[in-house]
Amino acid sequence: MSDHWKASQLQRPSFAPRYWSGWLAVAALWVLGKLPRSWGLLLVAPLGPLLRLLLAGRRRIAERNLAACLPEKSAAERKHLLRGCFAALARMLVEMAWSWNGQPEKLQPMVRMRGQEALRAQRESGRGLLVITAHVTSLELGACLFGRQFPGLGIYRPLGNPVLEWYQNRGRRHYASGMISKRDMLGAVRALRRGDLVWYAPDQDFGPRQSLFIPFFGVQAATLLATHRLPRMTRCDVVTMMPRYVAEEGIYEVVISPVLEQFPSTDPEADLVRVNALLEAQIREAPEQYWWIHRRFKTRPEGEPDFYGRDARSAGGDES
Repeated sequence: MSDHWKASQLQRPSFAPRYWSGWLAVAALWVLGKLPRSWGLLLVAPLGPLLRLLLAGRRRIAERNLAACLPEKSAAERKHLLRGCFAALARMLVEMAWSWNGQPEKLQPMVRMRGQEALRAQRESGRGLLVITAHVTSLELGACLFGRQFPGLGIYRPLGNPVLEWYQNRGRRHYASGMISKRDMLGAVRALRRGDLVWYAPDQDFGPRQSLFIPFFGVQAATLLATHRLPRMTRCDVVTMMPRYVAEEGIYEVVISPVLEQFPSTDPEADLVRVNALLEAQIREAPEQYWWIHRRFKTRPEGEPDFYGRDARSAGGDES
């Protein structure tokens, strides 16, 4: 696996008092990752209801998203999905711990991968590959399971905490050949042109610049043009990849699509509609595992009212 990590991404922060909260979180994740699988899941299970109570602003954002995106569901069904969403967020903590602690023997028995045969043929072709996914709660573990077979680089938003950033990057070295900041799209272009695999989750709202308004679950959403531009500029292939937890079997399933045909086209709007529809269909397979807590519809077309109102401001953060 080629190494494209930057030294700054792997530089360990000091133990200065201002970083102690980050080091405590790292210690907790390290312990969680070393526990037997069943113990880790048991420990985080009570966190779902607690997070739903403590993160009131995020809970209201999720309620607003669910009501707008799944109007066919009854109020009782959406309430059930909301509980499932926060349970999945709690489970995400132990999934991250498993991923970053680099214990393949703990991961292999719990995965079923679909579509990897066609992907192996694509990788042998030498062409770059853009892997499009979405912000589901099992994304980190899915990237780990996927990356062990098909290593590549991920496009990511740097964390605000340098200790957690270091620990995350240190852990991702087990299954990724590097990470590219979302501010460094030229880095993604270079990687795809040299034939690398690049993971990309475009389903967040980064404002109207470099975006078009495209339906997502029937709601107009600011959708990044990079999904069209990256393959257009690099002539890379494109697939979608979606991980999900299958509770009935206690396993994780990673679903990889065939290479998208006639993509990109000359019509950026049509391409974004196509990708949003593909992601939406896959999210609907396990809707409680999507990140409904993020402000996907924060940016509105001109003349439309604020989608979230005070809930967006009370939840904190700039971009999610």
